[in-house]
Amino acid sequence: MSEREKTGVLGRFNPFSVFRRVKSKFTLLLLFLVFQGIVASLAGDVLFLQKILYFYSYLVLLAAVSAIVENRVRLYLFVGLFVLSLGCTIAYFKSQYLAALAVSEAADLVMLGMTAFGILQFMLRQKRVTRDLIAGAICIYLLMGSVWANAYALCLLDDPAAVSGLSGAGNIFLIKKELSYFSFITMLTIGYGDMAPVSDLAKSFAVLQGVFGQMYIAVFVASVIGMFLSQEQKERLEQKLECSDRDTG
Repeated sequence: MSEREKTGVLGRFNPFSVFRRVKSKFTLLLLFLVFQGIVASLAGDVLFLQKILYFYSYLVLLAAVSAIVENRVRLYLFVGLFVLSLGCTIAYFKSQYLAALAVSEAADLVMLGMTAFGILQFMLRQKRVTRDLIAGAICIYLLMGSVWANAYALCLLDDPAAVSGLSGAGNIFLIKKELSYFSFITMLTIGYGDMAPVSDLAKSFAVLQGVFGQMYIAVFVASVIGMFLSQEQKERLEQKLECSDRDTG
């Protein structure tokens, strides 16, 4: 699809042209992810708004992946998963067939994981740490929280009592919002006690997520920020030495 065709379909809110033009891609993605969380909460149980937000959210992720991933096969796989997820979601709303919802959740999980992995690969290819790469590291954290939310959703489809404390029965978007909340308080190891894993599979996911959340912040994010600060300090020192040499000369 050409840039002109994409612009014609999506107009000025076209995420593909935006991500290809903007240099601070991860900062933009981070702002969108934060904005998405706020809008999803405000949308509440308005099904129409939730459907639009769902579609556009994954379209933005597709745009972000297309802007950073060099492997075309992986990009085509992402597009295929996007179409599969969208089709199964539509099928679920028409038939209430849980198998279709399970396929959609699994496809979403893989898409989110691919996006996080794509960002990580892009970051590792860079020779210089920038503020935008730090934003990318935060994006990975937020995306992985959503990955685990989808994993808990699959647990619920297998066992409706897999997670206790849910109150959004009958509305898949309210349930997903609560699972997202549960996912992030687990990853942050806050543990308010209002929701808890019950099934063995959900407990296993909760343990793995808690370990990931602590190790990711303590090791990867801290290393990226440390490299950035060290790089900034080195550049300041080099500038001072250059100024000193000019003054001496």
